[in-house]
Amino acid sequence: MTEKDIQQTEGDVSAIQAHGEADLAGEFLSRALRHSFFILKIIMAVLVVLFITSGIFRVEENENALVLQFGRIREFRTRQGEVRHVLGPGLHWAWPEPISEIIRIPVKRVQALTIDSFWYFETEQEKLRTTRTEYYGGPTLDPKKDGYCLTRSDSAQGIAESDYSIVHAKCQLTYRVDDIEQFFRNIYYEAPRPGQDFLDVVSKTVDPLLKAIAGEAVVATMVNYTIDEAILNDDRIAREVEKRLTAKLDRIESGIVIDAFQMPDITWPRQVSREFNDSVGARNRRKQVMVEAESYRDRILSEAGGAKAAEVLARLKAMHDTLKDDALTDEQRQEIDQKRQLYLSQLAGAAQERLAEARAYRTRVVERAKADADYLTKLLPEYRRYPRLVIQQIYQEAIEEVMDNADEKFFIQPSSGGKKKEIRVQINPDPNLQRRRVEQARKEKENQQQAK
Repeated sequence: MTEKDIQQTEGDVSAIQAHGEADLAGEFLSRALRHSFFILKIIMAVLVVLFITSGIFRVEENENALVLQFGRIREFRTRQGEVRHVLGPGLHWAWPEPISEIIRIPVKRVQALTIDSFWYFETEQEKLRTTRTEYYGGPTLDPKKDGYCLTRSDSAQGIAESDYSIVHAKCQLTYRVDDIEQFFRNIYYEAPRPGQDFLDVVSKTVDPLLKAIAGEAVVATMVNYTIDEAILNDDRIAREVEKRLTAKLDRIESGIVIDAFQMPDITWPRQVSREFNDSVGARNRRKQVMVEAESYRDRILSEAGGAKAAEVLARLKAMHDTLKDDALTDEQRQEIDQKRQLYLSQLAGAAQERLAEARAYRTRVVERAKADADYLTKLLPEYRRYPRLVIQQIYQEAIEEVMDNADEKFFIQPSSGGKKKEIRVQINPDPNLQRRRVEQARKEKENQQQAK
């Protein structure tokens, strides 16, 4: 074999070796690619599962939630086929961000709000005081700093018109979000950032809204009440303000519910504190006197006629006014008199005793008149026969009756012969008689004091 043949054979062997190495490298590369694609598929499947499962979220017990899908509120169907937008407490699923956005809103948490826009300006030192002094305001009310509201114009007696009165008031209310869909649709709020409390952020928008609506309701309500009713803190004022505030929130479909509204402090301007205290004191004394008078009236009526005395008295007055009508027939008058007797029988106490005494006195007078009539009828024939004798007998009987009722008796015989004689008699009165008079006077005085 020549040298040329040997070189050619070595070249062929080298080519065969190179081709085998290339095939082996391609096979290893193919295997590596297949493993890589398999791992990539697993990773992508895991990512897809993680992406899908990341849409699972929990709504807490005191929350409701809305799901925004591409910015629109998503609808959910219940097992009964009902369509709803609000999700209650529990586990739910939605497409993760950026496809969906979860809006969680507390619905049972109550927020408190104080409205002092109608209160006078106070410095920091004045706010720290637990009690108000009699006067520590400026000489006049400053409308730039001092808040106030107007009460109804209450015309004074003898004055055709009277100016409106000014009062200062503090208001407190508690509210909560009841319908989160209406709240989200109609009330603007700043979305809370991570770590921020929802209601603390939302209050920046809701509190000014509620203050404005409540202020309008307070102004519209207070002008319907007098300053006395306002300062006495009539319960109707707070109820009417709450009613107006609730109606306005419902009209704008805010989804906010007012749990309570109070006006704990309503007062007059500080500049007239002394004068108003004097006026309030006078009114309180007047009310006290009126209460005492009414109590005395009720006590007297109760003692005189029992529990139904006032009712019976009113009915008797009405009957008395009816009897003044001349057009009434005798039957109608008799019927009214029967009703009057029926009402009188319902009285108790001293009135019933007086009625019983009056009926007994009437019976005695009637019986005595009948007896006198019978006596005079029987005496008439004797009088016609002996008039002077009968008159003398009647006179003597009358004198005897008068003398029986007299405590002391003095008999002076007329002088005889036509001569005037002066008789002076010193008589010691009965000591028991004077004692009885003093005792009777003392009892009458005690009865008068008890009646007062």
